[in-house]
Amino acid sequence: MMLSSQAIFPVGIAIAYLALGLFMLSSRRPDTPLDRLFLAYLFLTVVWMLDLVLIISQVVSPLSGFSWADLAPYILVLLGVTYWTFARAFLHPTWQSPWGWAMGALGLALTATFQADWLVLPPDLFAWSNGWVHPGNIAFVLGVGWWLAYMVLAAYGGMVLATHTPSPAHKNRILYLIISTLLLIAGYGLYLSLRDPFWTMGLIVIGVGGALATYTVMVENLPDLGTGGRRVIGVIIVTLITVVVYLFGIYLVRSVLGDFLAQTLAGYLDRNLTVAVVTALLLTIIHTPIRQVSQYLTNRLLFGQHYDYQDVIQKYTQLISNRLYLGELAHLAMSHINQVLGLSRSALFILESESDEQLNLRTLPAMGTNGVPKTITLKKETPITQRLIVERRPLAQYTIDISQQFKSAPEYDRQTLRALNYEWFIPILKKEQLIGIFALGPKKSGRPYSAQDMRLLNTLADQTALALENATLFDGMQRNLAEMTQMKNLMANVFDSMDNGVITTDILGKITLYNRAAEAILAVPSEQCVGLPYSEVLTALNNTIFPNLIANVARRENHYSDYEIISELPGRGRVNLSLNLAPLKDAQNQTQGVTIVVDDVTETKRLRAVHDMFRRYLSPAVVDRLPSNPVDLQLGGHRQEISILFADIRGFTTFSEKLPPEELVDTLNEYLSMAATSILMFEGTLDKFMGDAVMGIFNAPLEQTDHVIRAVRAAATMQRVIRDYHHNIGQERGLTFGIGIHVGEAVVGNVGMSDRMDYTAIGDTVNVAKRIQENAPGGKVLLSKAVYQMVKDSAKAVFYQEMQLRGRAQPITTYELVSID
Repeated sequence: MMLSSQAIFPVGIAIAYLALGLFMLSSRRPDTPLDRLFLAYLFLTVVWMLDLVLIISQVVSPLSGFSWADLAPYILVLLGVTYWTFARAFLHPTWQSPWGWAMGALGLALTATFQADWLVLPPDLFAWSNGWVHPGNIAFVLGVGWWLAYMVLAAYGGMVLATHTPSPAHKNRILYLIISTLLLIAGYGLYLSLRDPFWTMGLIVIGVGGALATYTVMVENLPDLGTGGRRVIGVIIVTLITVVVYLFGIYLVRSVLGDFLAQTLAGYLDRNLTVAVVTALLLTIIHTPIRQVSQYLTNRLLFGQHYDYQDVIQKYTQLISNRLYLGELAHLAMSHINQVLGLSRSALFILESESDEQLNLRTLPAMGTNGVPKTITLKKETPITQRLIVERRPLAQYTIDISQQFKSAPEYDRQTLRALNYEWFIPILKKEQLIGIFALGPKKSGRPYSAQDMRLLNTLADQTALALENATLFDGMQRNLAEMTQMKNLMANVFDSMDNGVITTDILGKITLYNRAAEAILAVPSEQCVGLPYSEVLTALNNTIFPNLIANVARRENHYSDYEIISELPGRGRVNLSLNLAPLKDAQNQTQGVTIVVDDVTETKRLRAVHDMFRRYLSPAVVDRLPSNPVDLQLGGHRQEISILFADIRGFTTFSEKLPPEELVDTLNEYLSMAATSILMFEGTLDKFMGDAVMGIFNAPLEQTDHVIRAVRAAATMQRVIRDYHHNIGQERGLTFGIGIHVGEAVVGNVGMSDRMDYTAIGDTVNVAKRIQENAPGGKVLLSKAVYQMVKDSAKAVFYQEMQLRGRAQPITTYELVSID
């Protein structure tokens, strides 16, 4: 079958639309509703065009009673609904349109109703159309009206959104869709006029509109329509200026040189031709300067700001080269980009660290980064990082927001980038590694970024990569140095705050570390030690085993813990030192020296000796309450009030003659143990044993506010224990104690020689207590008047006698203890 000339254009448009659909399918998978809806529209258009071919070619339908013209209104309704639904998905990616399809179904139903003559309208209703609408074509007119309503709604929705979107790039994309829609409306309108050549022009416009719509869907970063329009206007203005200058030149030449040229060249050239030639020569000379000036002025007028591509790159490269400080690099780079492109704000992010799952980026301080988080985190293996790293392409924020491709990106990443409020993110790559990102805000002019802007930014990103890598390495070295300095200062503070002396030496024995505690313990300043051999500055330790320990650790890697030495230190005298020594190793586990920890245990040793001494005199409870500092005990001797208890076994000399020595000692120890236990029970100090007698003191070395009553209770307990003992062993071996107690001031402290000292009390108070005890009968407890006055509220005692003591002019009044509470 030969195609008529009228059928050629619909066939061409059908082939073009089919090619557009196949190209789109080959370029990417139709995974999104937007892509699927637009493909449906393209293939419906192919069906529409083929239906036109069948109608024009008068091909008979295989269905009786149904012609190919009857199919046209249904296709028009479907085209309108499909395009409107596609436009809604384009403008609102998350919008659902069930009611749009419902209205389309209603349009199809009405078309079928009129076409099947189920609903017949009176002919008078069509009189207004002058024959354009009649009962025979009402179904077709209804389909056209339904299609037109949906197309107008699509264009109107785009216009409304274009006035409200904050993104210039998104607005530019919407304008492309609006233009495509208007072209399709115009194309179908021209075709449906069914008049030549309008219907042919309409088919061509339909093809152009479909191609532009496909371009809008397929291309993410569309050329700026405003910029393109202004460039066309600029070319027209420059051309007009050139023509005006040429005409003005002709006028000047004719006015100024016309007569002269006519007279001079009258015999050779026509006057008008001569003027034209001279004007052309002059214009050739001044054409380039005039064109450059007019081009510059036009660009300033239409674009507000224009840049020279190569000049910007050259200046930028010179600006950032040899910049080693990241802050300075970021400030210069972003300031230059802001100035060239007229940006309101921008930022530079650098890769701080990365793991198997995420990238950690740090914001470099620069102009316009106020309010920007110091760090951001992006997941790996997402559409966002795929675009930036694998595809090595810039990414627009509006693309993240509206593109179905990025709906699978983690919501946290999308929210993070949206909160930054930037328009474009330009990757800075070193080979296949992301090392930074340019984040660029909107232009002050409100215009979108042009294709030239994107090329420029990609080039600047490549130039920045090397400078950023060098600056990052330098920054890392600086930060490591700062961390090392901080750690060194921290360690110095730690060592200086320690109570232990810490000393380190190198393998040759030179001191490399010497803290304050070591200065205090060894009485040698740090300034005299660091950098010198220990044997030259710690000479007091050379006479000990210390040098041998150092040598064993350095050569044999021995370890020593709590090794005690005794040394004579200048200014301190005899000291006890506890040493811990270990090899000082590096990261490769190689010995680099010796670590020495010194503890001064001199006072600890002294305190331990004091405690050991007092354990012979005091109960464990009292020993545990002794102060940690021996100085607080005032062991050197001091005067204070104490209570003295003397107890002596009566008749022991006669008793000793009846027993063998072994049994005698055992019996004596039993009685003295009972006496000593009674004293310790009330936290008295067991002063000494004197043959068959025992002496106890109270209120020393620890103060006791009730020391007098304690002494009396100890004496009463002693007598009771002796009686109980006699009850158990019988009276044959029964011995008794005579006890005397006195209270008063005495001198207490360590008495003796350097190798043998005892804690005791001396003075008149001790002598009085001793004399009272000597006059006490066996089984009796005698109290001095001073004692009686202090315990009479708690103890019952009766007057015993006035005693005349040697060395005293006045007698001593004594009382016999009867009982005590």
